Amino acid sequence: MDKRFACGMLLILILGLTWTSSLNSALSITSKTIENLDRKFTFEVQYGHFPATHTLYVSIPNTLYEYYNCQGHAVISDNNYAKYVTPSVFTSIAESIQKATNNTAYSDEQFANAVLDIVRQIPYNKSDVKYPVETLVENTGDCDVLSILAASIMQAGGLDVVLFHYTDISPSHMNIGVYLPHKPVYRSWWINPVSVEYNNRTYWVAETTSQGQWKVGEKPGLLANSKTYIIPLNSTQRSAPGQISSSLDTPLLPSNISITLSSNNASLTDNKHLLIVSGAITPALPNQTVSMYLIQNNYVQVLEKATTDQNGTYSFNWSLTMISTYQIQTSCSDISNCETSDSDIITAFGSSPPAIYYDSETYGSLAALASILNTGTKEFLKGNVSGTGAALSGEFILLDNNQPEIQNEMVNVPQIEHIFIPGRRFSPPIEIAIPREIPKPVIPTGQVGFMLQQDGDSNYSASVRILGDQDTSQIAAQLNNEADTAFMNASQITRNNTWYKITATLSENGTNSAISEENGTILNNVTPRNDASTTETGVLVTYYPGAVIAFRNLKVETLDKAESQANSTQASDHNAASPMLYGEFIVSVVAVFVLTAAAATLIRKKLRKNRLSDADSVSFSA
Repeated sequence: MDKRFACGMLLILILGLTWTSSLNSALSITSKTIENLDRKFTFEVQYGHFPATHTLYVSIPNTLYEYYNCQGHAVISDNNYAKYVTPSVFTSIAESIQKATNNTAYSDEQFANAVLDIVRQIPYNKSDVKYPVETLVENTGDCDVLSILAASIMQAGGLDVVLFHYTDISPSHMNIGVYLPHKPVYRSWWINPVSVEYNNRTYWVAETTSQGQWKVGEKPGLLANSKTYIIPLNSTQRSAPGQISSSLDTPLLPSNISITLSSNNASLTDNKHLLIVSGAITPALPNQTVSMYLIQNNYVQVLEKATTDQNGTYSFNWSLTMISTYQIQTSCSDISNCETSDSDIITAFGSSPPAIYYDSETYGSLAALASILNTGTKEFLKGNVSGTGAALSGEFILLDNNQPEIQNEMVNVPQIEHIFIPGRRFSPPIEIAIPREIPKPVIPTGQVGFMLQQDGDSNYSASVRILGDQDTSQIAAQLNNEADTAFMNASQITRNNTWYKITATLSENGTNSAISEENGTILNNVTPRNDASTTETGVLVTYYPGAVIAFRNLKVETLDKAESQANSTQASDHNAASPMLYGEFIVSVVAVFVLTAAAATLIRKKLRKNRLSDADSVSFSA
């Protein structure tokens, strides 16, 4: 084989594999559920003539990452960069670094250089603009992303900083300007420090990318003749839903936060539920800040913050006023020298209670609820596994699940009519609300099913959903044959405001469905007589109109752990891998080989036609 052709083929193959590898890396970031992320950085501080290396331990709550990941990421103008600087998130990190720098000469400069040391440990990679928490979690970023991170930490430490944007080079570049009341001392002795005057202050250049070990005042030669556009940081975010925990030279201690959901029947009103979200932190310390996150339609918002009492417990009041599925999670990042803690996610589905007075909005809500309970369109978990058996498990609680009184009555619902006023030609009609008497909507009693089914020799599917009429009638036939049923109706043994655990298993060794109390005490279990031929099992619970049902720790898994192919999607798991992403990955791999073959053919023709030199071949293939 021609040596030049072989070199070209090798270069293209390397490029193809690099592309495939980058796609695989992106896939792994997207498909994994990011939990509390612990990181470790090192930085150097000069003590007189002797340098010392310190270690910074960092813990990032997943709730904080998800919160910022859901925020808008548009940059319409340069001034929009300021909103990404979030100093309040990095208060603990700044305090940890300053423990090492506060008692040193020129402490502000040493603090700034320590921040540059830390930021440069994040691999440089071209990326869109993002919040600093995202940068730490994803562990990658380019010049603007790294500059925003450095500016956030420096502002948290009390430094006056601005962003420097260089737009007259291609591609454009960004670093930061740090105000110091003196000329930088710790720069390389042969470099003349560079600064920019702004608002009667001197801001020294600070480069954040990892291509060099620049100190404050050292400007890369590539920017020597570039014009500096200054972005002030007066409008940075001064408050945040939480913060990152950190510790200097000592690993962070573990912590934990629990969560539960309850309801006081006395708080039940005509148009809303008043629910209580509560729990406790470990270690049990008072005056610690707990944030409550509400996730709806994959959007994360922070409802409020609470402070723990003397026993480390916390409590939130939450009003549920409309038909929807919510995910609730609490987080504590306030415990000194401890990791941040995120609670389990509670998935809650509910509606406003049936009201005595029905206006048009309430009537629409009740009609929507009736539709959901009739069709069984609400699903809280759906998953598939492969193996020699499968298990579905989880916890649930029913709140205000009381049977309503059934009354045959008519209600007045305002309906809009368009009326033309006589004598006014070509005038538009006016809208008038005319009461119409209609039957009160009948809301059926629903059934929530925890369902596990065998789809083939080694394939299983599981779901937790509100059952439709067709599902209910099919299961009712099995329940009538109690001697051979694989389903359990747990409605008679469940109570309001009580958490229960359910399990359902299907395997060649047997089929079983069980319900137990939160402490593990089994209340009932069902094993069919002919379980060898059973392909479906589950637990049913009655769901009355206007009630709230909540879940936590729902999951489906194979009993054959080594061959698990679980791909379950719970309503609370908005980090689940997208099946489309796997398809795109496969298509991308195929595209790599197609492009490689096409490029190889093109190179071979060029080599034969033009007889390129070795250097030309490499230049062409690049």
